[in-house]
Amino acid sequence: MTLRFSHPGFPFRVSGAGKMLAALLAAIALLPCSSAQLAPAPPPASAGTVRPPLRPNNPPMVSLSPAVAMARGTFGQSLTQKLTLNNQTSAPFPFEMIANDVVVKDGKRQFVEAGQLLHSIAATAVFSRKTGVIPPYGDASVEVGLTVPEATDIRAVVVIFQGRQPLPAEKGSVGMTASLGALITFNLTDHVQVDAGSVRVATESAGTQISLPLTNSGIEPAVAEGTAVFLDSRGALSAKVPFAGQRLLPGEKLDFNTEYTGELRPGTYKVLCSFEFEGKTLTAEGSYTSP
Repeated sequence: MTLRFSHPGFPFRVSGAGKMLAALLAAIALLPCSSAQLAPAPPPASAGTVRPPLRPNNPPMVSLSPAVAMARGTFGQSLTQKLTLNNQTSAPFPFEMIANDVVVKDGKRQFVEAGQLLHSIAATAVFSRKTGVIPPYGDASVEVGLTVPEATDIRAVVVIFQGRQPLPAEKGSVGMTASLGALITFNLTDHVQVDAGSVRVATESAGTQISLPLTNSGIEPAVAEGTAVFLDSRGALSAKVPFAGQRLLPGEKLDFNTEYTGELRPGTYKVLCSFEFEGKTLTAEGSYTSP
């Protein structure tokens, strides 16, 4: 999956470590991810590569691929991940590579500088190149090596191409300093647990809204995907609608929302929500009376 932000109009501006990438990781909670296997391996030694410029007929943007990667293994193992940033703007994109640990406090993600937490995974990051400049309409690839400590509660790292100068602005807009990050999650044990809250169903102008909060109460990341069905008083299926998949870090709570835009006959329905994650199934039910 490639993550793209059109320019101008980036959803965030890098002005200090405390403001980095909150909007970005909220967005990539919804994105599919690539998978990798942790293995005993040395960090990357090769230099990052820069591909020659190719001017397209597309709007100015910068993009990063992959945006999300999920690694599986155990403590003490290593991962090498290749990241490619594409600069489809008319200006060079000088960057510096950094890594932050991602943790959850009070149900929300927070970003912590490498080495600030005990058993930091981000502190082990080794880059094939630490800095570079991507030419206009070109791209660059950087490999990052990460090693999971023998004991750690951390399960996610964000690896960031941190921009070092503002991108050019179109007429009437403000130039922004862009930073793009890839989220790398680590599943190290089988202790995966997701709990459901109460199903909420409401009539909206466009249809029937279904909402269900899910909380990752385990110690490993989980990607939950689900479906909501409406069953009439006889138990017959009346409607079915999917939930968009989202990833939950340990301790994280997210609302899963979907909407049925069809028409339901007047009556009372059972609303059954079913989710799958890491080979497990979770169900929750509510009721809805269609006027």
